[in-house]
Parts: sequence; C-alpha cells; structure tokens
Amino acid sequence: MNTTAAGYALICFDGLNLLIDQHAIVCLNDMAMLQSGGHEEKAREAIEETACKVHSLTAHLIVADKIDTRCRYIVVLQADEHHFGITVDSVQSLPTQNPILHSLPACMNLSGSPIKAYVQIKENIAFCCDVGTLWCYINSSESRHEYEA
Repeated sequence: MNTTAAGYALICFDGLNLLIDQHAIVCLNDMAMLQSGGHEEKAREAIEETACKVHSLTAHLIVADKIDTRCRYIVVLQADEHHFGITVDSVQSLPTQNPILHSLPACMNLSGSPIKAYVQIKENIAFCCDVGTLWCYINSSESRHEYEA
C-alpha cells in the first residue's frame, strides 16, 4: 500500500474496518437517498450508471448473489483499469497521510488476501486494504462461484 497518499478512507465493509487510499474511490452512492420513498428502482439505476458490478460480501467473505440493501453506501473503486463496486455500512475520510502500519501476525497473513497490514485509529483497528488485491479476490471468488453453480 502506498503510504505517501494524500489521504485515506475508513470504510466499514460487512463489519470489517478497512483503510483504503482515497484516490481509489471513483464515486459514492448513498443507498438511503436512493431508496427513499420506496424507490428501489432509483438504486438499481444508480448501480447501472456506475457501469460496473456491485458486490456485497457475506460474513463468510464470499461474493453475494445480490446487493445487500441493508448496507448504507455503494462505493465504486478503481483497481488499475477495472471499476467495481462494494456495499459498505459507513465511509469516513481520514486526513492521515502517514499512518503507522503494522504487519499482520504470520498466522493471519493469508496468501491472496487484500489485507496486508493494520493500523490503530483512536480505539479501533483498521485493516489496510490494497484495492487491486481486493479486485483480484472478488474476481476469483466470482469465478469460483460460477464454477460451482
């Protein structure tokens, strides 16, 4: 992860605090605004406007079949030339320019995991997430899901 970035975003993704480079965020959609007055079609239109797939992860860290509408935001991220969306519970901008990154203990360091380090933010722990690796993880999970179907 590039620690010289201008800032980070702290996102809560399926109950997991992730710290990502703000430059990776293409756009942010507020689901509550989109679904106000029972207009689920507005949400679908906004998702289609992003021109990418939106993913919800389950507690088992597999890509869900459909968007979890209980989530508050859809964040569209860019990894290289790929755009993809994820549903998140909260998004917060952090002005932290050079957070102190701690390596994961060996027992938590899994190959292919988008989480490579952690940082303490006030009283919470956030896991530093590489967006490119997250894209690879989601893409490979999608491939496994299609293969199993």
